[in-house]
Amino acid sequence: MNVGIIHPYFDVRGGAETVTTSLVTALKKSNHNSTLYAVIPPLITESKNFHIRKISKSSFPLFWRYQRLKEIETLFKISANEDMLLIMSGGLALQNTKVKRVALYCNSTFSNEKKIAALTSKGIRGLYEKILQKKIKQSLSMLVEPRVLLISNSDFTRTEIKKQFEKDSNVIYPPVKIEQFSKFYQVNKEKKVVTISRFAPEKNLEFAVDVMNLTDIKFDLVGEAHHRKQIEMYNKLKRKASKNITFYRDVEPNEIQKIISTSKVYFHPSVETFGISVVEATAAGCIPIVPNNSAHKETVPFSELRFNDKDEALKKINDAILGKYDSLKAELFQHIKQFSEEIFQKNILELIDQS
Repeated sequence: MNVGIIHPYFDVRGGAETVTTSLVTALKKSNHNSTLYAVIPPLITESKNFHIRKISKSSFPLFWRYQRLKEIETLFKISANEDMLLIMSGGLALQNTKVKRVALYCNSTFSNEKKIAALTSKGIRGLYEKILQKKIKQSLSMLVEPRVLLISNSDFTRTEIKKQFEKDSNVIYPPVKIEQFSKFYQVNKEKKVVTISRFAPEKNLEFAVDVMNLTDIKFDLVGEAHHRKQIEMYNKLKRKASKNITFYRDVEPNEIQKIISTSKVYFHPSVETFGISVVEATAAGCIPIVPNNSAHKETVPFSELRFNDKDEALKKINDAILGKYDSLKAELFQHIKQFSEEIFQKNILELIDQS
């Protein structure tokens, strides 16, 4: 079968990029011929049965949202001869296509796209937003088409999508390199807390800094900041952080692993549809302290490790540093084995073969 993969931009290292890269690895080992369609492709080697087709990136800084929608539209046009399309972008990247078999991997619940489609604005800005809304509405209408198969990255995502769009989906958890991180499981841990995240507003990092400002426990905040708003967030957090907080920006994966390996606690402050970094840190032997919401209830099954507010987060972090939850580590490790890369690749290939 000829399988097309659409993931436009690999200029960040997030969950959607991790999932897509693992999918490509699985397809390269399969009997299928696959092509990745992208604007900014990843550094992945092509092979006899895998190729990358890149399109040129336009440059209209003031209209970048529209530019992206047009680029995605082009990717769908040039992929029209595939037997099946897998849409792997982190957002809602759906356009009209002649391809009869389309699968959308849902890293998001698409609630934001639904809100944007319902906005009303006036003036010149309003005209621009109406153009964007038209494109988004087309994507939303395609999402509910019978020929589009939805794959959710968690039961949480599946439930939210079904609630909003009255359409069910298959759950295939994202791939986590359990073995790669588990080699740090027995490493002696410092009384230190770590958070791994993009420096983006939706990641709730101000909450994390506010909590850790209330203690003298060492806190490493590690993340990426490439775009203007991310850099602004990074600088804002640095200004308000106390001396016990160390920032690491745009560091290499090996360095991130070293930081995780010596940390006692992994603190995740934001809502997640899955949360790959939470599972990676757990595999490395960290105690995860996460919000009592979203997909965290799937990845961290113990309520004593989930918080509802700032005071509870601080108390549970302190308890974890003192070793109160060490007895849960073995069960946590067994629990996260279901999120391994091997299981993801097996499940996604089976779905492709059956579609």
